Amino acid sequence: MASMPAGGYSVEPLSPSERAAFRSAMIAERVRVGFSACTAPLLTPPANNPKLKKSGTYGLSLAAAGLSGAWQVCRYRTEGCESVCLESAGKGGLDSVQRGRVWKTRLLGAEPELFIRALADEIRRAVDRRPLDSLGRRHGRVPVRLNVLSDLPHERWIPALFTDPSLRAVQWYDYSKNPTRTPPANYHLTFSASERTADADLVAAAGIYGTVAVVFSTRRGQALPADYAGLPVVDADLSDSRWRDPVGTISGLRAKGAAVGDDGGGFVRMVA
Repeated sequence: MASMPAGGYSVEPLSPSERAAFRSAMIAERVRVGFSACTAPLLTPPANNPKLKKSGTYGLSLAAAGLSGAWQVCRYRTEGCESVCLESAGKGGLDSVQRGRVWKTRLLGAEPELFIRALADEIRRAVDRRPLDSLGRRHGRVPVRLNVLSDLPHERWIPALFTDPSLRAVQWYDYSKNPTRTPPANYHLTFSASERTADADLVAAAGIYGTVAVVFSTRRGQALPADYAGLPVVDADLSDSRWRDPVGTISGLRAKGAAVGDDGGGFVRMVA
């Protein structure tokens, strides 16, 4: 962000020559981490991620924290969240998936303007794939999560994403540990509690963006607590549609990946 142009990066469509340059840069980064010399999408489509699939969400999956070895994408990370990060959950722990996140993160760092404009182009194509109504008009919204594993303040460095007329049908949303962000009205944030968020502070944490995500020790197939620390709990594993959660609630998540069985540090709330 330190080198971004005044007003943030553009989301104008890439020209043919710019797209060729971006593809060359992408191939170079992919080859560096052991992939073949070909291009690949930046966005994970809904069908390729069980959680995103529940809400029809397209997601940008970068290498969490500093796992790319070059770029730190989780400024407000904590020791607890790093130790149980979702990057290890499900197929996310596979070497090929990990390397896929790394090349994207390094490409973003190396070619931020081309990356962002290519990303916007992919999102436009997703918007154009919306279903048609009886009059042949595209309808519905396309959920997009730019921080599947990262925590970047996109509203600061790409504000044009949230105002571009071609992206009006996008429902933007994310989780964040950054308590000072000021997202636009069409970008829903859920504050993500960590071991630094005491139970007594969860009401205030929910007030930051309206809702707060909390990870519980509850096992798969078991019911989350109906309420916790004075707030109603919404089962956030049923879908990823956080913008639909009522204001003043906990978005409850079951421990996954490395968080399963974790009983230290306080990141995972232990419940019966």
